[in-house]
Amino acid sequence: MTTNCEKKIERIDGHLHAITAIKDETGQTIHHVVDKLKVEVSLSDVMQILVGASMLAIPTALTQEVWDMGREVAWLNVLIMFLIEYLIIGMFVYLQSYKEHIKLYRVEYIKRVITIMLLSGIIVGVFLALVDQLPLFTDTDVAIKRIIIGMLPASMSATVLDSFK
Repeated sequence: MTTNCEKKIERIDGHLHAITAIKDETGQTIHHVVDKLKVEVSLSDVMQILVGASMLAIPTALTQEVWDMGREVAWLNVLIMFLIEYLIIGMFVYLQSYKEHIKLYRVEYIKRVITIMLLSGIIVGVFLALVDQLPLFTDTDVAIKRIIIGMLPASMSATVLDSFK
């Protein structure tokens, strides 16, 4: 028995779904497979990112090691950390949600990666500020480095939690 498939993307109840119609040799549909796509950034995604970032931002921002590294680690190393973090998150998000749909949803992909990074940085910054370890106006370099260093685990946990459907 020979079968072929017909794929399309449709919005169902406000969410995008990939619908695959499986057809027999006469062209009759014998089965539908419906998968929810996670290619648009929604409010629930933002909440998942915030919760995920908080999971590791809280313990990370409250450690003496992060505070010290923000003072001691060279800018080049911090920027390399940031680049590695960005690449890992970008690849994970691509492979989880966009691999088959990147041509149609490239802008949404970029928005999701930037949203994860930005919200993770904000969460880390808030917790650093709450414990008086964010000298943004007196020692801006140290403050930014502390945020970037704290973002590494926070953005990773945000990305994993965001990948849940």
